[in-house]
Amino acid sequence: MPFGILEDKHLEHVPGTGLLSDRGIVRGTTVAIDEASHMKRGTGRNEHIVLIPQPSDDPNDPLNWPQWKKEACFWTLTFAASLDGALSPLASAGYNLLTQQFSVSIDDITSSFGSILLGLGCFMLFQNMLAVKFGHRIVYLGSVSLMFISCIWCAASPTLTSIRVARVFQGFGMSALQSLVATTIEQIFFVHERGTRSLIWSYGILSGITLGPLIYSYVIERLSWRWGFWFVSIALGICTVLVFFFVPETTYKRASVTPTNDGSSLGKDDNSTKGDSESEEKVDSERQSAVSVYQKRSYLSSLKVWNGTFSNDNMFKIFLRPFPFLFSPVAWFIFLSHGMQTVWLSLVPLCSSTIFTLEYNFTASQIGLTNLGGLVGITLGIAITGPLLDSGAVWLSRRNRGIYEPEFRLIFMSAMLVSLFGYIGWAVGNHHKMPWIGAVACITMLNFSMVVSGTTAVVYLLDTHGANALQIFALSNFLKNMVLYGSTFFANGMVQNRGVTVSLFILAGCQGVCWLASIPMFIFGKRVRSYIARHPRFFAVDQS
Repeated sequence: MPFGILEDKHLEHVPGTGLLSDRGIVRGTTVAIDEASHMKRGTGRNEHIVLIPQPSDDPNDPLNWPQWKKEACFWTLTFAASLDGALSPLASAGYNLLTQQFSVSIDDITSSFGSILLGLGCFMLFQNMLAVKFGHRIVYLGSVSLMFISCIWCAASPTLTSIRVARVFQGFGMSALQSLVATTIEQIFFVHERGTRSLIWSYGILSGITLGPLIYSYVIERLSWRWGFWFVSIALGICTVLVFFFVPETTYKRASVTPTNDGSSLGKDDNSTKGDSESEEKVDSERQSAVSVYQKRSYLSSLKVWNGTFSNDNMFKIFLRPFPFLFSPVAWFIFLSHGMQTVWLSLVPLCSSTIFTLEYNFTASQIGLTNLGGLVGITLGIAITGPLLDSGAVWLSRRNRGIYEPEFRLIFMSAMLVSLFGYIGWAVGNHHKMPWIGAVACITMLNFSMVVSGTTAVVYLLDTHGANALQIFALSNFLKNMVLYGSTFFANGMVQNRGVTVSLFILAGCQGVCWLASIPMFIFGKRVRSYIARHPRFFAVDQS
């Protein structure tokens, strides 16, 4: 029972548990783990880390890509994700001004611009289906192109009805950047690299959420609300070109090979222990013959938009594949700890125009400047957690005789308490008429919590469910966006009617419930992973 994680009573090797370090610490002494000698390991300062998953010998395997190719793909998607994050709350700082221009209530404005969440949630499951069937590249290209076109449409819209429809199509385009990137990280990076990468991706989305309304607030005051969308469409046009040239197909069929705690490699076609020299010589011989068969794809061939299909299942079967995960505790943990926490945080910029107008009589640009608190929070989150999320997992593994348990990551879920205190502090401070800087400090706490605990939840999902992660993430994001879209019809009205203090206390209570979900997940997580593994027919993955 390492660090309070309950051992499983059914499986000897639970998926997700594996040998991560070739060194362990026993009674305070560092010892070498002989079973890791034949496994592929990292290089340089990571030479003691056993690679999970074990890469194939194919140079076309995304895990074997040169570092520049991985970086180009990752940072292009991060840039796209930042624009994705900016689109949703883009006009929120100017909602009060827009109510005067269109002569409607603030909830009508919020729901019209918030229809982007309807498109985002509904298409989440469909883009999951398309990615499984046709690969990630074509979905990414379609997504950024649709975001680009619909942004121009929104800028040119003469009525709220046209804006509402344009924002739905924007949501269609946004879905891939909010879910598929997580699985792309799983496809091209190893376990000991995923924490930092997921953190940077989350930072991209959250920085877009905070900087978008900030910049837009000045645009709407000095130019018009339309010009904000024109500026974003220029950036999206550049992003579309970058995705075409630097995001090749990352879907790759490989046997599932994972180093276990006894040093063996378990896979679909390999269940034997390869510890003796005869077996190692046979493996080396097979690898050498396999390498001669592989042919590295040229850069020009990687630019193909169409790469065929990656699953023999029909589209309807793939579409239904995520729904059995509604019976998985992991899916509900991700929904509560990541999805619903995002809802509470997203309500703050959605209602910021109302909150800061009621309490401080701020202008649009002043309301936009409050987002700087969020930017400080997510920057602190990535600066503090970035070096710890991956190295902490390795550190704990070494103290567990080199064995890695995905639940080690969940220690960072305690960051959710920071946002709990942020909501409570904001509510209490607002009741006592604290200055605006206090409210901005609380927004800093909320965003710090989100970038740390939200990234932790995503990395835990990738570590525990690999190929299944896309299914669970799609479900969580679908439910999250449906809840958030429904909130746009009454959130600002609730703040106006119940008051800022009561509304913030409600959010604090919701955040507390979400944090409590991480405690049983840490304790029983290994048994949950075993339960999923023992029911492969029900929790189906792509087995074609």
